[in-house]
Formats: sequence, structure tokens, C-alpha cells
Amino acid sequence: MTGIVSRSRQEGRQEGRQEGRLEGEAGLLLWLLEQKFSESAIRPYRHRIEQADEDALKRWSANTLTADRIEDVFQES
Repeated sequence: MTGIVSRSRQEGRQEGRQEGRLEGEAGLLLWLLEQKFSESAIRPYRHRIEQADEDALKRWSANTLTADRIEDVFQES
């Protein structure tokens, strides 16, 4: 029984770390977009970014480097 409880706690901590990492990545992307395009430009995308998975956040972050318009960040290649 103790092993089950310990494993459950460990899984909970791992999930918490993953959620925290995603929140950090989303926060950094929002900040980068705000610096490059403006706060008002990112408003329509805020919820989408906050709900995104890790792959999307990384793809959008990379796209930010070369995007001329905020719409370019979210275009699929």
C-alpha cells in the first residue's frame, strides 16, 4: 500500500513540474511576442498560447524569430 501512495505522489509531482514548465514556456512566449509586436497584438492569441502543448509552444517560439507579423508566428508550415 505504501508503494502505491509513494508512486502516486511522485506522479503528482511530475505532473506539477510539467504544468509549471508549460506555464513558464507560455509566459516567455507571451513576453517575447509583446516585445516584438505589442500587447494589443497578442490579446487575440493569449488563450491559445496558454492552452497550447509543449510542441506548439516551441514551434511558435521558433517562428517568432523570423516572423514579420504576429499572424506569421501561428501559421503551420
